[in-house]
Amino acid sequence: MTRKTVDTLILDLDNTIFDWFAVWYASFEPIYKEIIRVTGLPPQEIEKNVRAVHQARRTSEYTFLLEELEALKHLRDGEDIRARFHDALEESRHGRDKNLKLYPSVFRCLWDLKKRGTKIIAYTESMGFYSAHRLKRFGLDGVIDVLFSPEDHDLPAGVSLDKLRRLPDEYYELQVTQVRHKPNPRVLLDIIQAVGATIDRCAYVGDSLFKDVAMARDIGVFDIHAKYGTSQQKPEYALLQKVSHWTEADVQREREITAKGHSFEPSAVLKETFAEIFIYCDFQPFAPEKKKNPDADEIKNSIEVWKKTVDVQQHFNDLEMRIRNFAITIIGVLIAAVGFTYQQGLQTSVFGYRFAAGLGLIVAAAVVWLGFFLMDRFWYHILLKGAVAHARKIEEQLKDKVAGISLGKTITEVSGSVKIFGVTMNSDKRLTNFYLLGFAMLAVVFVSLVFASPSGPNLGGGSALSAPLQSVPLEKAAEKE
Repeated sequence: MTRKTVDTLILDLDNTIFDWFAVWYASFEPIYKEIIRVTGLPPQEIEKNVRAVHQARRTSEYTFLLEELEALKHLRDGEDIRARFHDALEESRHGRDKNLKLYPSVFRCLWDLKKRGTKIIAYTESMGFYSAHRLKRFGLDGVIDVLFSPEDHDLPAGVSLDKLRRLPDEYYELQVTQVRHKPNPRVLLDIIQAVGATIDRCAYVGDSLFKDVAMARDIGVFDIHAKYGTSQQKPEYALLQKVSHWTEADVQREREITAKGHSFEPSAVLKETFAEIFIYCDFQPFAPEKKKNPDADEIKNSIEVWKKTVDVQQHFNDLEMRIRNFAITIIGVLIAAVGFTYQQGLQTSVFGYRFAAGLGLIVAAAVVWLGFFLMDRFWYHILLKGAVAHARKIEEQLKDKVAGISLGKTITEVSGSVKIFGVTMNSDKRLTNFYLLGFAMLAVVFVSLVFASPSGPNLGGGSALSAPLQSVPLEKAAEKE
C-alpha cells in the first residue's frame, strides 16, 4: 500500500484525540437527573427545555444551563440556583475531570509529528473556551499549531466568570497554540487556505462518517476515520441526540447512517488506536503552499500602496487648505488692527520721520503673507505633487491589470486644464496668483495709508495735519510752528 505524503494533519478533537462523549455524559447526566427530580417534570419536557437552550447557545455543553432553563425559572426567583444544585454540580465536575484524558498513544504520536515539522491543526465544534481549556489539560498547548473553534457564547445577565473560575485566567487560556474562530464549522477548505496548506498534502481525522469523513471527501482531502472514537452505538448516545444543539435533520441523518451503514468507504480507518495513522501516512515537514498566482498578490499589494498614496494626497491637500485659511485669518486680524490705528490717528517716528502706525502693521502682514506663501508653495504643495506623481507611477504599472485605476492621471489632467478669465492655469500658477492677490491687497492698503490724512484724539479734535503721512523731518515741522 502506498502511503499518503502529509505535511498538514487536521484533527477533529472530539472523540478523535479524547472521548468527548464520555466527558459530556459524565458532566451532563447528574445535572439532568437532578433537574427531573427537583421539578418533577417528565424527562421529555426537560429534554425539550434543555435542547431549546443548547440550540440558542449553539453548543451541547453549556455551563450556564441552570441559569437559563425555563423549567427552573420558579426556583431561580427564590434562591441561589447553584447552591440548590451544589451536589449535582460537584458530581458533574468530578465526572468530567475523571473522563477528561487523551486516548492511548495520542500524546506520543502528536509529539512525534511536531518533531518532524508537520503542521497540526485542531478543529472542533466545541466553543473556544472549553476547547482551549482541554488542550491545556492535555499538555498540547504548543504541540497543536492552530485551534479552530466557534466563538464563545455570551454570558447570561448577572453572571461573573470571576465567581465561577477557581484558578487564574492563565490556567484556562492557551499561551502558544494560536486560536482562530471559523465562520462556518463545515468549511474545511477555509481552514486549509487559512493556514497556507495544500489539499493534496493534507489529511483529516475524525470520528464521524457523516460529518468528518464526508466533509473531507467533498473537497478531496485524504480522509481518515477514527473508528475507535465512534460513540453512536452506545445506548447513552440517545440522550445527546435528544438535547443536542444539532438540527433535527443532522440528528436524523446520523441515525440513518448508524442504522443502515454508508455508501462510501473511508480512505483509511483507525480501528484501535490513533497510532495506526502511521500505517497510512508518511509525515513530512510543513511546506507552505506556493503562490498559484503571484501576480494577483502583487496587484493586491500595489493597490494597497496606491490607496495609501491617495490618503497622503488628501492629507497634504487638507494641510494646504488649512494654511490658506489660517493666513487669511491672520491677515484679516492685522488689517483690522490697521483700521483701529488709523481711526485713533496713531503715528510713529523713525529716524526723525513721522509715519502712520498702521504702515508697520501692513509691512508685518506682508512678511507673514510671504511666509505662508513660501511654506505652502515650496513645502506642502511640493509634497502633494510628489504624492500625485507617485500615484500616477503606480497607476501606469496597473493600467492594463486593474480597470479604472487612473485617479492621479485624471486629477493631473483636469487640474492642468483649468481656465481663469480665458487663461489656462495649472495648480502652481493658481497657488501663486492666490498669494499675489493677497500682496496686491496689502499694497493697496499700504498706499492708501501713505496718502491718507487720519484724524483722531492725538490730532486735537480731528484737525488734519498738513502732511501727516509724508516723510517730513521733525525740525521743519517745528519751524513752521
